[in-house]
Amino acid sequence: MSIIEKKGLVLSGKNGRYTVECENEIYICPSGTRVRKNDGKILAGDLVVFRDNGDGNGFITALLPRKNFLVRPPVANIDLLAMVVAPKDPMPYFYNIDLLSVIAEKNGIECAIIVSKNDLDDCAEILDIYRKTNFKVVVTSSENGLGIDEARELLSGKISVLCGASGVGKSTLLNSIYPYLNLETGSLSEKIARGKNTTRTTELFRMGDNTYLADTPGFTAVNTELYCTLDHKELCSLFPEFDAFKSDCRYADCTHTKEEECGIADAVKNGDISESRHESYKKLYFELKSIDRYK
Repeated sequence: MSIIEKKGLVLSGKNGRYTVECENEIYICPSGTRVRKNDGKILAGDLVVFRDNGDGNGFITALLPRKNFLVRPPVANIDLLAMVVAPKDPMPYFYNIDLLSVIAEKNGIECAIIVSKNDLDDCAEILDIYRKTNFKVVVTSSENGLGIDEARELLSGKISVLCGASGVGKSTLLNSIYPYLNLETGSLSEKIARGKNTTRTTELFRMGDNTYLADTPGFTAVNTELYCTLDHKELCSLFPEFDAFKSDCRYADCTHTKEEECGIADAVKNGDISESRHESYKKLYFELKSIDRYK
């Protein structure tokens, strides 16, 4: 009997066995040691080649090249990082949002801001900051349905990572976008996320045709291990709204951290760049510059 090889998407993995989706069918596949040794750890979101045993099981023979991956959460081939932010309860911490956006930009991942709980308070500050970027911004309210169709369209056809601080309303938002999930509000259900103080491997959940979602814990998961691929000299390019103003700097080696004859600082004064985003840039610039990369 001839061996049939197929290409599939890894949804999850545990103890060396991977759940792989191919043509709307699910296969349980171990992986050869050679594949893991040569290609590294297989992650949710990876595309793999596997042998179809004909009984719902298979065997992974190759890991296909990735377009990107994140260390935390461990997921590959991400199309969209959607950051859920509320105007209050909890108040947004813009530096963490901007740090996540920098990591996404570094890895070629589209960023979006989903504003939740719009019915509770004015979200003008959030909009003033992020509508000056190239990020898609969607304002939602699960109470009155505002922006829910737009949020669903934003996620459609993509592998998306959804993140946000605890209490920001991710479960309520997801229930509005995908009513069949019936997630518990207040804490994410085991169906799609981590419980408090627990760890697990990342899993992709299919939400529709070519639409997958990986939920993550709150912003507390962001730490200095994510800085390892960042350098302060490249940081300006990871704030894409700065690009149009860099040529206005007098000095070619301008760090954009001081006001003297800096095109980006002038753009902040003129309201073309958000002061909040520039403050995040400066804070991260000096943090990255101070890292001892040779210890």
